[in-house]
Amino acid sequence: LVCRDGETLGRWKRDVNTGPQFQMPTYQVSVPENGPAGTPVILLRAMDPDEGDAGRLDYSMDALFDSRSNSFFAIDPQTGAVTTAEELDRETKSTHVFRVTATDHGVSTATIHITVEDDNDNSPQFSEKRYVVQVPENVASNTHILQVNATDRDKGSNAMVHYSIMSGNTRGQFYIDAQIGNIDVVSQLDYEMNKEYTLRIRAQDGGRPPLSNISGLVTIQVLDVNDNAPIFVSTPFQSTVLENVPVGYSVIHIQAIDADSGENARLEYALVDMSPNFPFTINNNTGWIVVASGLDREAVDFYKFGVEARDHGSPPMTSSASVSITILDVNDNNPEFTQREYTMRLNEDAAVGTSVLIVSAIDRDVNSVITYQITNGNTPYIMCESSQLWLG
Repeated sequence: LVCRDGETLGRWKRDVNTGPQFQMPTYQVSVPENGPAGTPVILLRAMDPDEGDAGRLDYSMDALFDSRSNSFFAIDPQTGAVTTAEELDRETKSTHVFRVTATDHGVSTATIHITVEDDNDNSPQFSEKRYVVQVPENVASNTHILQVNATDRDKGSNAMVHYSIMSGNTRGQFYIDAQIGNIDVVSQLDYEMNKEYTLRIRAQDGGRPPLSNISGLVTIQVLDVNDNAPIFVSTPFQSTVLENVPVGYSVIHIQAIDADSGENARLEYALVDMSPNFPFTINNNTGWIVVASGLDREAVDFYKFGVEARDHGSPPMTSSASVSITILDVNDNNPEFTQREYTMRLNEDAAVGTSVLIVSAIDRDVNSVITYQITNGNTPYIMCESSQLWLG
């Protein structure tokens, strides 16, 4: 444009506003998690050839797909510097996408993809607070019994979990696969020695430095197997009993124990190796041997027989022991003369003190002492001393 006013000649060039232009249509950038608010992310630049106010740009950004991203980042409207607005957590949200706008009297847009980089800020977490498994005591060695599982919310090596047994495996009866968490029995279990094991498991990730969790608990309940026969508390069993005790009299208590449990340890008793007309019986549950019929020491003064204890396992196991019972005497027999009638001849001139006759009697009882006396039919001339008759 040219103007003339006599002496002065001026020339003006009119500026035509050209819209700004970002250097790239799309930006890819990463930022570490857990950094403080204000952590630099990227400096965006849009080019504007205009001069003066026409070339002054205003920057803004708006989240795409998820409006929550707007709270995590901020952009300086004058410089285009993008920073974090708060501490980031990759496990909460790992990617953010924004539309960035540069404005003068024209508009230019670009897209920015922000990936939150992982920091090893999560320890592994077990899938259960306590794992419980039941295992029979006769389980074979190298048998798999349980798998523990822990996951880590981080990624890559920060999320790789390795397992180990921290405590409870003092005898080395269990093994854990460090990679997959399988627990195996590697040596013989014995219910009678240890009915339950509690293992503390550590899960450790592969971060640098690593994070670990030692709250994993595994309870291994050992189930009883009928692998123990009954054991009698004292053998052989011996007792004595008077021959005149009544039927039902308790003579001796037979007792056995079984190291197993439950039905495997419940015992029944039985008598074995008995003679004919055996006068004793046993309570199958309590083990008391009692008199079942009358005793007579003079007929049988000693009994020897067997007793058996059997558990209720499947299959059952048995043990046996010997029992001896001696019958004690009671004075229950009268003396008996060896003859029903004695006959003698005596000369009338026999001298005083002459032995006339010897009588004899026996008593079936033990240690019996027999005394004799004339009860009737005597004359003043016959005397009795011990078993001998003589003239008085």
